[in-house]
Amino acid sequence: MTKLQILYVTSSTYKAEENRLFVERCKLADGTPVHDMFAFEIVQVPITEILSEDLRVMVTDEVAKAYHQLRTPCIVEHAGLIFDDYAKVSYPGGLTKPMWNVLGANFIQETNSAGRGAIARAVVAYCDGISVHTFDGETHGVLADAPRGHRDFYWDTIFIPDDPSGRTADKTYAEIVEDTSLGLPYKVEQLSQSSKAMIKFLEHLRITGPSALWPNTAFVL
Repeated sequence: MTKLQILYVTSSTYKAEENRLFVERCKLADGTPVHDMFAFEIVQVPITEILSEDLRVMVTDEVAKAYHQLRTPCIVEHAGLIFDDYAKVSYPGGLTKPMWNVLGANFIQETNSAGRGAIARAVVAYCDGISVHTFDGETHGVLADAPRGHRDFYWDTIFIPDDPSGRTADKTYAEIVEDTSLGLPYKVEQLSQSSKAMIKFLEHLRITGPSALWPNTAFVL
């Protein structure tokens, strides 16, 4: 079977774990399993991140730097929180990670954001050697009054996603992953902003095919 190979640039073990489940369990818009058409390879490339509240600006810069080193089509993905009342300026957006790195468990207190409506937004950037394309995914929710859960994947301990099914109640991402009746598969398949962005990217790649510069990114398994 011919599949498209995708180089996913990340040093995060959490992203690698979620990507493995994404490939195993998620489907494209027409119901085709992701693993029937695509194969991902996780690669680590040293990249200096720029700071911007605009996630698209950040990932566009990152994927260009990654491509410059790899010299082959690749993707990067970055996610952040956007407070509802700052949606027009996408704050904190791409600044969420450095803010969390500094504030940690004090993030809620220092940003006065307990109970605040927020969007978890992910942006996948794909560089095919000719241009950079970006794809967004969003999950709305609210922020907890304090970190809950032990999966230390940045702000997973404070973000409570909206879940139309009602199965997750008021659990944070971290608590959902720890709940044996839900787990990481439920987050990845049903709620993840990153999965939503990745599906949009794969639908694009499904239509356009391999880069004209790199036709051999398709291989046979």
